[in-house]
Amino acid sequence: MTPVVDLNELAKQFAAGELSLQGVYFTHLQPGIYKGHTKSRPTPYAGLVFALRGQAVFTFDNTPYELQPGLIVHGPRGMALQVEVGPGGFEYALIHYTLDSPAGSSPDAYTRTHYMLDTGEQPRIMELLRLLQTSMTTPGPLQAVRSKELFYGTVYEMLSCARSRLNAGSRSMIEHALGYIHEHYMEPLNLKTLAGLYEMDVKKFAYAFRKYAGMFPIDYLIRHRMSRARQLLVATSCSVSEIAESVGYGDAHYFSRLFRKHTGCSPSEFRAQSGNNPPLF
Repeated sequence: MTPVVDLNELAKQFAAGELSLQGVYFTHLQPGIYKGHTKSRPTPYAGLVFALRGQAVFTFDNTPYELQPGLIVHGPRGMALQVEVGPGGFEYALIHYTLDSPAGSSPDAYTRTHYMLDTGEQPRIMELLRLLQTSMTTPGPLQAVRSKELFYGTVYEMLSCARSRLNAGSRSMIEHALGYIHEHYMEPLNLKTLAGLYEMDVKKFAYAFRKYAGMFPIDYLIRHRMSRARQLLVATSCSVSEIAESVGYGDAHYFSRLFRKHTGCSPSEFRAQSGNNPPLF
């Protein structure tokens, strides 16, 4: 299973790390299988692979990534790598780099793992890669500064495009999920159930939901249930137990604890404050 990438955290790590660029390469591979690195001779640097033409599968330590134009895969240092190239060959750009954590901080997670980003085919990224390759082969301290500028410009475009693609692809799904929660909040929903509606991994679904809705799915479900409970406490004479069950909680005591956590008072106190005092019987 491929890792879920938190784009904000990835951007934070690129911004905070101490960057050293090792090389930029444009490569064309013929169809076939290439065992580029093994456990005894692993990848020497972290690398970003930008697919330009054709299709290939990059496998880092038994985790495969199917690459085609518009996709970028990151491989960390110290891993075995096998590349299987499709019938039409494969062209790609590769940036080798190191990104050390600032002194006194813990190692950055994303520099030490493999992941893939979907940016779509972006001419601006291709242009930056060509400029970066030219800058890297031109000597001088000013060019070294220019190379870092171009690298971070590439990373910025990469993360911005990946976020736009994620938001566009997730919007209709998350809007449907929100509607489903509104219609089925009284049922025993959980994260696995919601993700299963879209045949998604629970972590990927939760990440996409949070990016669009601003909170995780279960947090949204609880908030919606509490909102509906407040409405019922104000507008009806139903007991707390009846209201708890109507919003999806069979245990009235658990419901009351959640309600207090989210509103600062118990259901009975909230009802009294609203001026709704139903008869005792």
